[in-house]
Amino acid sequence: MAQYFDLVIRCPACIADGRDGGLPGYWYHHQCGGGLQIGDDANYQCKSCFQRHHVRNWRYACQQHESDFRATTSAHLANAVSTAGQLTSVAGRRWLMTFLENLGDW
Repeated sequence: MAQYFDLVIRCPACIADGRDGGLPGYWYHHQCGGGLQIGDDANYQCKSCFQRHHVRNWRYACQQHESDFRATTSAHLANAVSTAGQLTSVAGRRWLMTFLENLGDW
């Protein structure tokens, strides 16, 4: 069974564009406003409407590009997740390694 934690990362789309991605922050589901969680099965799930999809199917909009939902790559998302100290310190190294294995290459 997958283990989920609140999604607290920098913007992976900004990282893919060669920018720093800003400060790590909580992420919310655009459709309902519910908080997003990330699982070691490489899925996001919404805490409000319970939608769950693999991370490759999501697009990102941060304060730098609020209405422009942008794609990213598995490498840039892995960068955002692995540098999110709060997430990796709470979830642990084993969780991070399982996530990276399930992330795949896209």
